[in-house]
Amino acid sequence: MFTFRNVSLVFIIPFCILSIHLAMVFGGYFYESTDLKQQLAQDETEQLKKDLFRMRHVVESSIQNQDFNRIEQEVALTSTDLNMMVYVILDPSRTIHFANHIIWRDSDASNVLEGYSNSIHQSVVQSNKPYLFVNFDRLSIQAYYPITDTNRFSYAQSVELIYVEYNISDLISHSSDALLSRTIHVWSLGTLLLLAFCLLLYWIWIYPLSRLSLAAKNIELADFQEGISCYASEVVTLRDYLVQVSGKIRRNQKRLNDAEQRWLFSVEASRNGIWDWNLTTGDVYVSDRWKEMIGYQAYELDNDYSVWESRLHREEKTDVLNTLQKYIDGHSNEYESVHRLRHKDGKYIWVLDRGKIVEWSPQGKPIRIIGTITDVSGDIKNQRIEIDNPPASQTALTDFINRETLADTLYDLQVYSRKVGQFSAILLINLDNFKVLNEALGQELGDRLLIKIAARLSGTFSSAGFVARLGSDEFILLAKSFGNDIDHANKRALALASEVRQLIGRTFSIADQNLSISARVGVVVCDGSESLEPQTLLARADNALEHAKEPKSNGCFIYHPQLDDNQIQPFKLSHELHVALAQNQLNLVYQPVVDGGGHILSLEVLPRWYHPQHGFIAPRKFIEAAELSDFIFEMELWILEQVCRLLKQLQVQGIVAPIMSLNISSRHFHQEHFTSVVLNRIHSSKVNPAKIQFELNEDVFSVNTEMVKSKIKELQTKNINVALDNFGSGLCALHQLQGIQLSQVKLAACYAEENASNSAAQIMLCALVELASRLDFDVIAKQVETKKQLNNLIHAKCDGYQGYIFSRPLSEADLIQLLKSELSLSVI
Repeated sequence: MFTFRNVSLVFIIPFCILSIHLAMVFGGYFYESTDLKQQLAQDETEQLKKDLFRMRHVVESSIQNQDFNRIEQEVALTSTDLNMMVYVILDPSRTIHFANHIIWRDSDASNVLEGYSNSIHQSVVQSNKPYLFVNFDRLSIQAYYPITDTNRFSYAQSVELIYVEYNISDLISHSSDALLSRTIHVWSLGTLLLLAFCLLLYWIWIYPLSRLSLAAKNIELADFQEGISCYASEVVTLRDYLVQVSGKIRRNQKRLNDAEQRWLFSVEASRNGIWDWNLTTGDVYVSDRWKEMIGYQAYELDNDYSVWESRLHREEKTDVLNTLQKYIDGHSNEYESVHRLRHKDGKYIWVLDRGKIVEWSPQGKPIRIIGTITDVSGDIKNQRIEIDNPPASQTALTDFINRETLADTLYDLQVYSRKVGQFSAILLINLDNFKVLNEALGQELGDRLLIKIAARLSGTFSSAGFVARLGSDEFILLAKSFGNDIDHANKRALALASEVRQLIGRTFSIADQNLSISARVGVVVCDGSESLEPQTLLARADNALEHAKEPKSNGCFIYHPQLDDNQIQPFKLSHELHVALAQNQLNLVYQPVVDGGGHILSLEVLPRWYHPQHGFIAPRKFIEAAELSDFIFEMELWILEQVCRLLKQLQVQGIVAPIMSLNISSRHFHQEHFTSVVLNRIHSSKVNPAKIQFELNEDVFSVNTEMVKSKIKELQTKNINVALDNFGSGLCALHQLQGIQLSQVKLAACYAEENASNSAAQIMLCALVELASRLDFDVIAKQVETKKQLNNLIHAKCDGYQGYIFSRPLSEADLIQLLKSELSLSVI
C-alpha cells in the first residue's frame, strides 16, 4: 500500500526545494503587489491634491472676476483624462453646478453619484479641510475639496466643494502585469538553477545512500558495503555505523533488560504499586508493592481481577467501577479514582488509582490497561480527613490542619533553607467557585470532591514537600531546594504553581458527573534569612493569591514587597464591606445598553465602593470577597431594594423606565430560597416586575442544570426577565440552554476585542450571533470602546451594545436627566 512514507528522497527533496522557492517567489510577489498598490495610490493621491489646490484657486479667481467660462473650461479639460470618472463642483444644497459630464449638471449629487456621501461633504465644509481617501473596493481615489473664502463673493453661496472620483484600476493593472511578468522570469531562472542543484545532490548523496540502504539487508556480511562509492561524509559515517550496529543491538538488549529492572525498582521505591489488566483474557498482574500496600506477601494473592474488586469499599465500589467503565468505553479522557481498599487486617486504606490504555485491537477497542496505585492515607490524615473509622455514610472532612502544626512546619522550612543555603517556596492554592459547587452538589459530594483534590495533590507532590488543607477551599504546599539564585527560584516556583493548576484543572468524576474546577496560586519564595513569623508568610501568600486572580497573572503570582503598600488584606474585605453598607459607602451606577440607533434597551446596575482610607476599591476585588462570604446575598438584595426604590421614583415622576439588569452571583442563585425571597421583595415594593432583569453568569449551569432551569421559569412566570452573561465563554454547554427563553445574552468580552477583527475571529463571532438569534435570543455586545470594535459587532448583526463608546456608567441623577431628555446615544 502506497503511503507518504514510501516516497523516495529523489522526489521529496526536489519537491520541497521547489515548493519553498515557489512560495518565496510568489509570496514576494503578493507582498510587492500590495505595496505597489499602496504606493501607486499614494502617488496619485498626492498629484490629485496638487491639481485640486490649483483648481480651488482657479474657481476663487473666476468667481471674483465673474468668469464662469474659465471654470467650465477647466472642468471640461479634466474630461480628457480617461481615468477621471467624476469631477463636479457642488453648492450647499448638494446640487451640481459644474461637471465633467454635462448630464449631471443641476442634479442632486446624492441621486446621481454612487460613491458620494452627504455626511462627508458636510464635515469637510465645516472643518474646511480636504478629505482624500483610496477606495480599493472601487479601485478609485475619492476626494472632497472645500472652496475657501467664498463668502467674499456674490456667487460664493452657489458652490462650496469639489468632489472627485479618479480611477486607478488601469494604472494598478498595468503595474501588476509588469510585476507578474518579472516574477515569472525570476521563478523560471531560479527553478532551472535549483534543478541543477538537485541533480548534483542526487549524485553526491541520494544515489549512494539508496545503494547503501539496499545493501543493509545483508548487513551480516562483512563486505556488504563494497562497490558503493561514498562522497558525502554523512553517508560514510552511516556506513561505519551500520558495521557497528550488529554488536550494539546485542549490548543494547542487555541494557534494556537491566533498565526494565531498574524501572521496576524505582517505581516500587516511590511507593507506587503497578497493575496490568488484559481486558481480553481478564488476566491481571499486580506488583509485589501493590500487594504489600494491603498487607500481603507476594505469594499470598493470585493475579486475578477479583483480588482488586473484592477489596473495594462497599460504599464506593459502584462509583469506582462506573468510573473505570466510562474510561474504557471512551466517555472520559482518563481513569483516576480516590477510594478505599480493604487491608489484610480489616481496616481500609486510601489509594490514588490511575490507569491508561496502552494497547488497542485492530478494531480500535482497548485490550490492555496499565496503572499505578499510591497509598495516600497518611497525606489525607495530615489534612484531617478521617479514614480509619468512617461513619456509615460518605467519609467526611472534619478539621483543617492544626495551626500550631502548620506554624512549626513553616519555622522548620525556614531553618532548613538557612542551613542548606537554598530558597524554599510556599504555595497557597485557592479553588475557584468551590463554594458554588459545594452548595449545588450538597455537603456529601462536596466532601468527596475535596478528598479527590487532596489525594491528587498529595499523591503528586507529597514526596517533594508538605501538602495540607488550610481552609474550606484552600490548600498549602511547601517545597524545598529551589537553588540559591532568586531568579531561578522564582521561575521554578512559578513552574510548580502552573503544574498545580493543571493538576487540579483535570476533570473529576463524582456521582456520574464530570466536574471541572480551576485554581489560583499565590507564591512566596524565601531563604529563611529573615526568620519571619508564620502568620507573616501566610499573609504574604494571601496577598499574592489576590493578585493571582487578575487575568494578566495567568492564575499564578509571586509575592514581592511592593504588594504590601496601601493594600487591604483580603481577609479584612468581608468585614469592611459590612461597614461600608452600614455607612452608605456603597452606591450604584447605571450603564445603558442601546440598540443600533442609540435608544436605551436596558440598564446594567453596577455597585461601586469608595473607601474613606483606600479610595475606590475595584468592583472585581470586593465582589470576589463578597462571594467568598455570605455577604454576597445581603449585597445583592440591597441592590434589588435600591433598584425597586428608583423604579418607584421614576414611576411617580412620570418617567418611562427601561429594564434594570442586576447581576446575580451563581452562588446566590443556587440558594434554596432565592426565588421566594426576591419575589417577596419585588412584590412588597409594588413595582412592575417586567422592569427588572436578573443577569446570570454561564457557570450557573455547571451543576444542577434542571434546578436552574426550574428557577428561571418560575421567575419568568412572574414577568421577571432573565439574561445570560459571558455567552460563548465555554462555561456552559449549548444543550444546557435547551428549553430556556432568555431576554438577552451578553457576549463574552473577548468577542469585542479589536484583535477579534481577523477573518477567523469574525467568522466565529458572526456564527455565534447567528446561533443565538436562531434561538430567539437578543444578542448584546459589551465593553465596546472603539469605532473599530463597533463596526465589527454591527457587521455581526448584534441586537444591542454596551460600553464607553456610548456612555460611561451614570449616577442616579445623571440617569434621571438622560431619561427626561429622551436623547439617543448613537455614535456618528
